[in-house]
Amino acid sequence: MGIGMVLVNSNEAKRDNYDSMEAMQKHAKDEGYKMPYLLDKAHRVADAFGALKTPHVYLFDNTMALVYRGSLDDNVSDASAVESNFIMDAMTSLNKGKACDVAETKAIGCSIKRMK
Repeated sequence: MGIGMVLVNSNEAKRDNYDSMEAMQKHAKDEGYKMPYLLDKAHRVADAFGALKTPHVYLFDNTMALVYRGSLDDNVSDASAVESNFIMDAMTSLNKGKACDVAETKAIGCSIKRMK
């Protein structure tokens, strides 16, 4: 759709084993993700956006206005059981120049592990 994206790892307090930067970059590559995978040092980006979960999605239009925030979809546990794909619907609306029918959902996932 021509929408730029980045993946951001804000789990400052848990970056070992499968949550390490290297493991997450490998996962992104293995899954065929085309966007860069970035490290959020001291969870500054997550704090600035008020992100609570992994993932917590933010979609902006070409004027940098926030048009959607929340979950990717309605089922974090089973991709085959997804009934509502919130981010795809929001991106489709954005691509058509229309407002999102659902502009905000509750972020579903694991909490961001912040340093104290």
